[in-house]
Amino acid sequence: MRLCKSLLVLIFLSLATVVSAQDISNIDFQSIQVDNLSDQQIMRIYQEAQSRGLTIDQIAQFAVVQGMPRVEANKLRQRLLQVQSGNLTAGGEMGGINRMRYPLLDSGGDLMGSGSSGIFEAGPLRVNSSPEYKEYLAKQDSLYLARQRLKDRIFGFELFTDNNVTFEPSLNIPTPQNYELGPGDELIVDIWGAAQQTYQLQVAPDGMLMIPNIGPVNVNGLTIDEASQRLKKRLGEIYSGLSPSDPNQKDTYMLVTLGQVRSIKVTVLGEAAIPGTYTVTSLATVFNALYAAGGPTTSGSFRKIDIIRGDSIIATFDLYDFLIYGDQSSNIRLEDQDIIQINPYLNRVEIEGEVKRAGIYELKDGETLANLIKYAGGFTGDAYTGRIKVIGNTNTEKRIIDVQKTNFDEFSLRNGALVTVGEILPRFANMIEIQGAVFRPGQYELTDSTTLYSLIQRAEGLMGDAFMNRGIIYRTNDDYTVRSISFDLRKVLQNPDKYDIPLVKNDIVHISSIFDMRENYTVGISGPVQLPGEYEFVYGMTLEDLIFRADGFTRSANPYRIEVARRIRDLDENRDLSNIATIFTFSVDENLELNPKEANFKLQPFDQVYVRALPNYERQNEVAIVGEVKFPGVYSLSSKNDRISDLIRRAGGLTSEAYLKGATLFRDREFVEQESQQNLANVEGLTEEEQQEMLQGQRDGAQIGIDLPHVIKNPGSKYDLFLEKGDSLFIPKQLQTVTVKGAVFYPTTIRFDEDRSFEDYITSAGGFTDLAKKRHAYVIYASGKVDRVKNFLFFKNYPAVQPGATIVIPEEPDPDELTPQERVGIFSAIISTAALITTTIIQISNN
Repeated sequence: MRLCKSLLVLIFLSLATVVSAQDISNIDFQSIQVDNLSDQQIMRIYQEAQSRGLTIDQIAQFAVVQGMPRVEANKLRQRLLQVQSGNLTAGGEMGGINRMRYPLLDSGGDLMGSGSSGIFEAGPLRVNSSPEYKEYLAKQDSLYLARQRLKDRIFGFELFTDNNVTFEPSLNIPTPQNYELGPGDELIVDIWGAAQQTYQLQVAPDGMLMIPNIGPVNVNGLTIDEASQRLKKRLGEIYSGLSPSDPNQKDTYMLVTLGQVRSIKVTVLGEAAIPGTYTVTSLATVFNALYAAGGPTTSGSFRKIDIIRGDSIIATFDLYDFLIYGDQSSNIRLEDQDIIQINPYLNRVEIEGEVKRAGIYELKDGETLANLIKYAGGFTGDAYTGRIKVIGNTNTEKRIIDVQKTNFDEFSLRNGALVTVGEILPRFANMIEIQGAVFRPGQYELTDSTTLYSLIQRAEGLMGDAFMNRGIIYRTNDDYTVRSISFDLRKVLQNPDKYDIPLVKNDIVHISSIFDMRENYTVGISGPVQLPGEYEFVYGMTLEDLIFRADGFTRSANPYRIEVARRIRDLDENRDLSNIATIFTFSVDENLELNPKEANFKLQPFDQVYVRALPNYERQNEVAIVGEVKFPGVYSLSSKNDRISDLIRRAGGLTSEAYLKGATLFRDREFVEQESQQNLANVEGLTEEEQQEMLQGQRDGAQIGIDLPHVIKNPGSKYDLFLEKGDSLFIPKQLQTVTVKGAVFYPTTIRFDEDRSFEDYITSAGGFTDLAKKRHAYVIYASGKVDRVKNFLFFKNYPAVQPGATIVIPEEPDPDELTPQERVGIFSAIISTAALITTTIIQISNN
């Protein structure tokens, strides 16, 4: 979904050279209600899309991107499709198209030439990549963003741009008794009692209700109450019990209610987001029509909205009364052909800082700074209310005014003023603080009688670890420098009359703990215990206690040899400086008990305890054997002297298909560097890069070349290697192929044949390439050993090829070929040099 939306945005940005996207975005799609758009407005939108080459789907998608709900966008698409299909005609509408190359902006920042539809009517823009056009597009972007930021700051604007808020007239309300009837209204007349009847009557265009058996009744312009009286009189002609001459004879009753209400047309003009004529219900109020029109523009007034009926202004609607106080006295019910005129704002000011609703507000004549603060929701808890800063405009320049609190009700604000409410100072007028080894550290109130002793008592006294010899008071001077006042805490507590200290504002009393005055004492234990490491030292801790904290010994521990190393702290300057620690040796049984003689040994801070391991205790070391043996698998070494032959014997010996020369030993522990260097020595003439590549390949595999035939014939010999933990012995089946790679024309794998020589395998791979380093060829055998071509004078001794071997032909680096330009340059230089030499020879000959 995000990808689709991003692609859609990119599509419309790419159309910027053909379609002025900034201009189309001036339509407030968020506030448009498609049902309220006239056919003329829909046709103008269609014409705008046609003139710019946009499809109906693109217009609908762009509306969604700009904030229109998908339901409304679908309605817009359907109505545009009606225009396209011919159900609505768009002819004759292009005559008034603006022929300006670029659309112009009016002083309010909206597009000139915009009609009631809110769509600008400038002619189609030409594709233009000139600097002037790019500058124009950048200007449109900046203006659009500026208008959006302005909307966010104007109080009340979010009411008309939030998709989650709707203001539609409610039809499920009791019938208003002052509602005036007109053509299209439906009346429901219920009669009960001596007679039962229900009439559903609709007011005809001439204002008449046609009642069966009675005839027409004129109700046009009557209220529900007036119409009810007139109907009661006429229906009384056939229902005698409805209006008898004797009230005691009344036995029939009537109730008149309003059914379906008529639709009326109202016009919203002036500074409206979408000015035009709207079809609304007859129960709609001024605010309902304003919401349908998208509310005022950024230059429209929220305080002076005139309702014109006939030739006179019958009411002026103030949105602030509705938004702030909930007062709907001026939110009157509209009538057919009413005109709502949104005037430009006259006086708009901004308030920022410590108020609950910072923003831009509109003030009427006579309203003051106090009214502005009320509109902004009042001050926050951190507001400084003694003085407010106002930056206003004069006829020639700006000026700053400090308005005192006593003048808020009298100070008038001019258009464009900026009001800033500051916050109180982040300091305390009567605060002192105590820190450290007291039961309730923190900030306290300073009174006239507060002293050091009384503050300690208010903090519930000292803790047991308080350092009694010294405390410090940090005091802030008038110039904000800080000085310290030290005191003897013990003397202050024992004799406060003599040693007590009066405290002043912002004093900080610090009382240290004895633990703050020394290092963090620890002891450590290492070796075969369950939880080795560092532990907090406590007085009276014994060796058994520390081993207990470490969860006791492991099975490999030797409890009969435990050492304790203690730091030497000798203040004697003449002591022997070569001694750096004192060593104590103990024997502890598995029950963590010392012998009685050593039971009183106490640990000291920073002692280190070392537990030794049993000399003959070792975990099982496992090796593996796979391949052609009778019982492959994992085996444990029985001794440190186990060899390859011992492992093969324990695995039941070799099978009949074992290929001894291909056996390989893999060692996980580390690669035997000596073995790799030996293999490398067998291959001469390799570049340093090739040597490193070969060594790395052998290291990655940790492969050790062995001679298994010699091992089988001579067990215990130098060929029969000792095994180590993690070793894996692989004995393959009979191998039947040879691999040739490197500087040959067709690197491949070839079937092994005893009659074939080294050169035969090279020939089978297509022969050497021009870059082949023949003298440096080598063979890697299946066992991991390496042999090379040996050269003596003009003779080459090729190594034998065995099954599973890999023949490697190193390659010369590819020489850099000359480009045609380089060849021409060299040729020209040769010709020039030859010509110069010829000229010189001729001159010498002439002389």
